[in-house]
Amino acid sequence: MVEFLSTYSETWGMTPASVIASVFGAFAATYAVLICWPKLVKDFGAAGGILSAAFLIGTFWLLNHKLPGFGINPDQIKDASGHVQQFGLINQAFYGCCPWVDMGSAIFCGFWVHCLMGAKRGTRRALVVESLPRIFWALLGGVIGGVLTGLVGFSGAKLFS
Repeated sequence: MVEFLSTYSETWGMTPASVIASVFGAFAATYAVLICWPKLVKDFGAAGGILSAAFLIGTFWLLNHKLPGFGINPDQIKDASGHVQQFGLINQAFYGCCPWVDMGSAIFCGFWVHCLMGAKRGTRRALVVESLPRIFWALLGGVIGGVLTGLVGFSGAKLFS
């Protein structure tokens, strides 16, 4: 298992501890949103949706991305300027120098799988086929956003030398 997880260290710049922590952070955020968001919206209406967005996403953003002094720190990696860069549960690929929408991707995948597993057995294939155009456009939008973010240099990513 360690050998398999070590391939991520060479490919993505993640240690085995970071891989496990990233999967756990993504799962925890998805699970909390799946369980709590509908309940808050049902009880409080639109205000519950705003509360969910603020408290659920905000709390898990702090835990997963860590403001200095918060969260769990599986790695201590030096950034380009030599300062120690602290990561939360979800590790940013390539040592934090590339744009990546990790919590949005994790929550999307969790909701997609949850909907597919909740569907009747004979309708799952039709649901996957129906969702493919939406997935394509979401991925295209993410790629365009990542490229634009990299081009303006906001994230430290260097797309073109």
